[in-house]
Amino acid sequence: MALVSLKNEIVSMFQESIYAESESEYEIIKAEEKGGKLYEAYSLAILCRNLKEKEGFRLVLSKGHKLYLKRGTGPINRNYPCIQAYKNDELVAEIWTDVCFLSQSYLRTSSFLRSAQPQYGDYHELDILMVDPGLESYPTPDQIWLGVECKNTGMKKGILKEILGVRRELSFISEECETKFSKWPQSKARSNPPSCLLLFSSDSSVKNYSCSGRFYDIKFIHEPFE
Repeated sequence: MALVSLKNEIVSMFQESIYAESESEYEIIKAEEKGGKLYEAYSLAILCRNLKEKEGFRLVLSKGHKLYLKRGTGPINRNYPCIQAYKNDELVAEIWTDVCFLSQSYLRTSSFLRSAQPQYGDYHELDILMVDPGLESYPTPDQIWLGVECKNTGMKKGILKEILGVRRELSFISEECETKFSKWPQSKARSNPPSCLLLFSSDSSVKNYSCSGRFYDIKFIHEPFE
């Protein structure tokens, strides 16, 4: 599919799932974006469609000083728009792109041994994070509803190792706990805090890693991108 047509399809998917006051607010993909960043936007559109259709969230595009979604690693930055998730009239969560969360290894290190301010290895980025509303800076694992990593590339063993490391820094294996979701992506998780972790891949071989995913509560999802 031509790049322009692909961007138009993504915008159309956003329009079907997310409310915005004007058509111009949907121009949240930079004109020069392509490849991996477009796949992130495509995955976000699919995520929002599922959250609306399967979980009944009402999704609203927030306002920011910049029209496009956040790109580049770092904490939550409210100069950019996010996607607000409502249940009835209550704002219950927000969806951000390219945000880092504070790791379990940092938070569980004694305050006498860890640095006062998180260092580079103390936080980790996910392409998409759904978190409690109203947060500033870096979310902590107990504030995270779900995280998504998006890979528009061949599925390699190194990606598995990477996502397993992310899961460990998000939570620990535990008895089944209820998540924030009633159906999708899952209502219970063997993790504490009980966050959901998804990996979207354009490579069909991602399904070969589902066994590890079942054990560690990671959903490997094949989403073609053409």
